Amino acid sequence: MSPLNKIKIKKIMLATFWLLLIGGAIFLMVAALQKKEAAVCKGLKIEISGGSNNFFIDKQDIKELIQQQLGQKIIGRSIRDFNLEKIETELKKDVWLKKVAIFFDNNGVLCVEIQEREPLARVFTLNGESFYLDDSAKILPLSSRHTARLPVFTGFSGSLKQLQKSDSIFLKSIKRMGEYILKDSFLMSMIDQIDINKKNQFELIPKLGDQVALFGDTSNLVQKFEKFELFYKKVVPVYGWKKYAKINLEYKNQLVASIRGKDEVIADSIRTLKMMKTLAEFSSKMASDTTKGYVQDNDLNSIDVSMILNSLQREESEDTNAVYNVNKKTPPKTNVSIQNNKKTKP
Repeated sequence: MSPLNKIKIKKIMLATFWLLLIGGAIFLMVAALQKKEAAVCKGLKIEISGGSNNFFIDKQDIKELIQQQLGQKIIGRSIRDFNLEKIETELKKDVWLKKVAIFFDNNGVLCVEIQEREPLARVFTLNGESFYLDDSAKILPLSSRHTARLPVFTGFSGSLKQLQKSDSIFLKSIKRMGEYILKDSFLMSMIDQIDINKKNQFELIPKLGDQVALFGDTSNLVQKFEKFELFYKKVVPVYGWKKYAKINLEYKNQLVASIRGKDEVIADSIRTLKMMKTLAEFSSKMASDTTKGYVQDNDLNSIDVSMILNSLQREESEDTNAVYNVNKKTPPKTNVSIQNNKKTKP
């Protein structure tokens, strides 16, 4: 056989091979499509995440929403009858659903993956409306199925029917405060509700005692909550629940506590945050020390807590407000002096 004929034969064989390969691929594709068209839904799998497991929408709700789109049963129906894109679009219309993904797996099971919106606060308006607020400051309706344990805000002046731009901005402040409180077990257990006054400033109402904590806006939010926690963990156990009628958290590096039943006269007590945070620890040590003597501590500059307490009890009896200096940069001192001065905001 001549070399030329050999080349022709090789070309023919190669062409035949590619034709068979392409033809086989087409056949498999057509068979797969026919099989898919003939396949039926063999199951329904719904997974819901988010909402801290306090679901405001359940699997039965999702199943009913899908059935409304199909007009009949789900399992046993031909897969080609499912318009997954349309079903997903309809599911996303539910305000409680943040993300939706719907698809068939290799076993013919319809999989629906839902991420539910997570409320961070419950808000009551002045006109009697109530709603939830999620982590994107989106308004969510109440649910007859579940009531979430969340920070409660009262006195919101906006209306759900016609929210102003200023209302939407303020809702972000509520969201920020609610999110912070929700993450702190002490604040959640201590704060009964947060009132919004006429100046659109926050006032904290504790569950124990009958003080009001003036919080102001959400500027310096972390520092204000630290002072609030400091007051109830360090000051109240020493002076009792009834001594103070009001505390003010708005002032920089100061915690202003108004004594109940007296006119407002400002007293300035130089007391550091470090000193107040160690007050309970020192009190405990003193209680367990049979000698009740002076406690030497080089790290804390030898603070005599009994001297601090005696000074405060003696001098605060003559004033109506105690202003505790909580500047972390101020070095601890062994005595506390109280002087009358004017109240100045930062």
